[in-house]
Amino acid sequence: MTVRNTLVAVVFVGSLLVGVAGCSQDTAGTVTAASPSVTVPISAVVTLPAGPIDRTAPGTDLLWSDTAFLPSDAFRPDEQLAGFTVTGIEPAADGDLPESFTQGGSPFYIRLTITQVVDKQRNVLSTMGFSGSADGTTAALTVLPPENFAKCQASPAPETLAKGQSYATCLVALADPGTDLTRVIYWADTGSDEFDYKSAPVVWSDGTPLTPSGSVVPTS
Repeated sequence: MTVRNTLVAVVFVGSLLVGVAGCSQDTAGTVTAASPSVTVPISAVVTLPAGPIDRTAPGTDLLWSDTAFLPSDAFRPDEQLAGFTVTGIEPAADGDLPESFTQGGSPFYIRLTITQVVDKQRNVLSTMGFSGSADGTTAALTVLPPENFAKCQASPAPETLAKGQSYATCLVALADPGTDLTRVIYWADTGSDEFDYKSAPVVWSDGTPLTPSGSVVPTS
């Protein structure tokens, strides 16, 4: 099975993800993944910068728990921004999710905190355009977790948030068998030449560089 997105698939999945939300505001916890060396915070405490907030440029490389300021709704890229903080991506433990859900793919959990940055919210905050990735460019199919799935919680997004308030959510990325997803990307097609995230995604990672083939450079 090939589980990487086409653009049409991502637009469809993105529309499903508009209402994704999760568990906490201004709180942080941790979940230990299948690999004992991977511990990913399930949420982040986000402090907004003082003064005007500029949109994060396409092609920006960020570390886990850094915040990018991106369209709150990719279908309305010129209206409002929101803060998106990716705290990490972790492999699911064997047997976490049924084959009927994964369809042969290897599941990974994406931990994401979304922060309101405007005084008056007009758009429902959306996770459209977020995906797991092995190489920082190619998107893996990324979907909502099953309903009431404890290890990766998603619930309806708040209808309104005050400026500076956050909520946490979780998405499931499905990799081709044998592929390790070490990055999370924002690659929504906003229809803007100036902010072309599809051609140059915003990328979160632990900062480990990739070889030209896309595999991680060994650290020792």
